[in-house]
Formats: sequence, structure tokens, C-alpha cells
Amino acid sequence: HSATRPYILHKRTMASLVDHAAISKVSLPDLSAPEKATLASKQPALTEDKTTFSDARGLDGSFKLPDVSSLKFVKGAAPDASKPVAVLFWGKYAKGDYRTMVHFSYLMRALPELQVLGVSCDAAVEDCEAMLKKNGTAMPTQSIDELIFDMSLAFDEGKKVKDAFAKVGKAPAPGFAFLFDASGTLVWKEVFTSSWMLKQGQFCEQCALLLAGKPLIDNGPRPAAEDDDDEEEAVCADMGDLDIPGVGDDDY
Repeated sequence: HSATRPYILHKRTMASLVDHAAISKVSLPDLSAPEKATLASKQPALTEDKTTFSDARGLDGSFKLPDVSSLKFVKGAAPDASKPVAVLFWGKYAKGDYRTMVHFSYLMRALPELQVLGVSCDAAVEDCEAMLKKNGTAMPTQSIDELIFDMSLAFDEGKKVKDAFAKVGKAPAPGFAFLFDASGTLVWKEVFTSSWMLKQGQFCEQCALLLAGKPLIDNGPRPAAEDDDDEEEAVCADMGDLDIPGVGDDDY
């Protein structure tokens, strides 16, 4: 134990040197006027394939927060179902998405009333538990000064929660984020990757608007394709290919 103690103290000293306030400022959008985060204001970066449209599956008020009683929590506890909650899927194996977890932690600090439930996509609970050892460490290869996980972290026993979310699009993978209001109704969803960060989308602003009791930004329905083929479009819709923005078949 004496051999490891200097290393542990060194890690704590390094962590204390990280300016999280400064990093948070560049990692999150300006939340002072979240209603200004319209689709037009986010373009051209927010392209059609990354945009959440009002007619995306599950955003018609029909999808409720699934039963999370099967989750095995390795950090924190189940969210208060009577309050808004964001659900973020993650995986120890998905190192490219660690920054998304850090940025969600900053979002929780910016919006203290926001609950975030982190659902693991890992195959074994041991992998999920091992993630806790990374908390507070640096990961230079992912441009992360210090890994912080402020959200609750849970292993999805039997993939029951993941399967429930698959009803409103593709089966969730690390980086998939969903927002539910105080009634447990899905009101927003987005997908983040190593190249598409929280600041670039609209999720942060939607969280701020929801917590403030204000109307969420509405991007309207998905624009019709130029060579509209109704039959092909219907097949694609059935497959869920049009429902989750930002992720193509090759991404996961």
C-alpha cells in the first residue's frame, strides 16, 4: 500500500489543478438564453442527419420513461420519477464517448436540478464497475484533463432498459441521450459521438428550457426528400432509420 500511496496523492494533486470552470465554459453552450438555440442558429454545423425533428419516433407524447427497476446501480441511485430526467447510454469500451460523459457532468453542474441516469451498454457488470476506477483520472488520448462522472451509473441487467428504448428507434449505443419531463414523457432525444459534442446540438438548451418550465425548441417535421419515394420512405421508417439523428448504419 505504501508504494501506491504517492501515486494516489499525485493523482489527487493533478486533479486539483484542473480548471473545471474554464473547461465547462468551452464545453457547454451559453445557457443564459436557451430559447435562442434554434435550428437556424445551430446551422450549418447542425445538419439534417444530426437534427431532432418533431416527428421523430417517440416524440408524439406516447413514449414514457421505461421501468428502471432492473438496473444494477454501481454509483448513485434511480432518479426521482416525478422530476425531469436525462438518460445517457455509455460504455466502458467506448472511450471515444468519455468526453460526452464529462460534458454531461458539466451540464449537471450548470443545471443543478437536472437528473442524469447513465445506463451502461457493457456486456458484464464488472466492466461497469471498473469504470468507477477511471473517475478522477486524466485521459490525454481523448483530450480529457480529468474524467468526472456526476451522474448515476447503472448496469443494464438483461438489456431490458436498452430493449425498451429500442422501441423509439435504433437500439441505443454509447452517446444516445434522451430527455423526459416530470410526467415521465419523452420530449427530446439526440445522439453524440467523439466528433459531435454536446455543445453543438440542442440537448443542453432543451434541458434548461424544460427545467425553467418554458416551451422546448421545435425544429418542425423532417423535410421531405427531394426524390420522394413514398414506398421506400415507409420501409425506412419501419426500420427506424429515420428516427435517431446523427447515427448511420456504420457508426455502431
